[in-house]
Amino acid sequence: MQAAIIEIDHQGLLIAYNQIAATLLGSIQPLILQQPFNGGKLFNLDKSVFIAETISLDRRDDIIVVLQNQYYLLQQIKEDKKTVFILQPVEYLKRRLSKTTVVASQAFDIFATKSSAMKKLIAQAKAFSLQREPLLISGETGTGKDLLANACHQYSPRGEQIFLGLNCAAMPDEVVESELYGHAAGAYPGAIEGKKGFFEQANGGSVLLDGIDEMSFQMQTKLLRFINDGYFRRVGDDNEVYVDVRIICATKVDLALLVEQGKFRKDLYYRLNVLSLHLPSLQDRLEDLEPLTDIFVTEFANKQGIHPPKVNHDVIDYLSRYAWPGNVRQLKNVLYSALAQLTGTELTVKDIVLPLPPTSQLAWVENIENKSLDDMTKQFEKEILLHLYDKFPSSRKLAKRLGISHTAVANKLREYGIGR
Repeated sequence: MQAAIIEIDHQGLLIAYNQIAATLLGSIQPLILQQPFNGGKLFNLDKSVFIAETISLDRRDDIIVVLQNQYYLLQQIKEDKKTVFILQPVEYLKRRLSKTTVVASQAFDIFATKSSAMKKLIAQAKAFSLQREPLLISGETGTGKDLLANACHQYSPRGEQIFLGLNCAAMPDEVVESELYGHAAGAYPGAIEGKKGFFEQANGGSVLLDGIDEMSFQMQTKLLRFINDGYFRRVGDDNEVYVDVRIICATKVDLALLVEQGKFRKDLYYRLNVLSLHLPSLQDRLEDLEPLTDIFVTEFANKQGIHPPKVNHDVIDYLSRYAWPGNVRQLKNVLYSALAQLTGTELTVKDIVLPLPPTSQLAWVENIENKSLDDMTKQFEKEILLHLYDKFPSSRKLAKRLGISHTAVANKLREYGIGR
């Protein structure tokens, strides 16, 4: 995708724009020549930010805005008789991503929030982001825990500082310790020079510890001490170092259950579980399927530098009948696979290949974490209805197959949002 370009004169009147700008911005605000151009409203920026000094690619104060759920780099170039605005998708400028800062108020705009579950979550996340206490994010695999952690950092008062993440899963203690706390020269064979760990590098910012449930007891103990007072020692060094870092932890399992089983420190759990956010599974937020599909289709098109294909109206209904054990990440992968092979200008059901669940068990069996017996029973019932609805695509046919009344089946289909 090429850049969207808009030009205004010093009276604030729109004097020129290209076709890319018309396509990208026309649905948000009509672009009419010789009419006032309200850039602050269009880009969702405060007036003080909008009229800020000229932005250059060679500076670190590039502005990132969110339009249609995608990140865009916004440049404002002032000339003698006009001001030029240039918008380019961040994916198109991927090498610049590490040098940009998202406008704090837009940090959560990358999420699809049509469902009530996500609206509630984002409202909580915004409130928790402003605090100093550790943040605990839980959710099944593929729900977007790392994205939520990054958004919480961007929205917080630390948003302009460094955000670093470490995946603790299956990492030896010595690697975790060195990565987080750093080491002095000579601490290890071949360690000729000292090294700053993540906590020192992110001083003033935030550090994400993904897979905190797989951290050893020894590392849990050292982490608890650090959280309590902010002091630590590098490996092989006797001097204490103090840093101001916010800890964000992510897990796909129930830490409380691990505590009961003696697999996670109880004191660390209660220290982390002050502010907790739980990302719902895709099955629990099916209302977001359509906006998520639009996001991924547009994202793919931006990466390829093409116009987004049209999504056929049957696609969403088709996708909503699938169990999505891999959640949002799996949805993205399925759509990317379909789009990579697409030869036309419209994405249809025929273009999409959904992975078959294992024949030995239904997909719901893998997604029972943090669920009550009633929740699991409903999940199983929904899975059965989803599986049969493809072969019996009407409430009357399905009722006959199950041997129950048409009314009972119709109520169940309505409750689970099947066949909408």
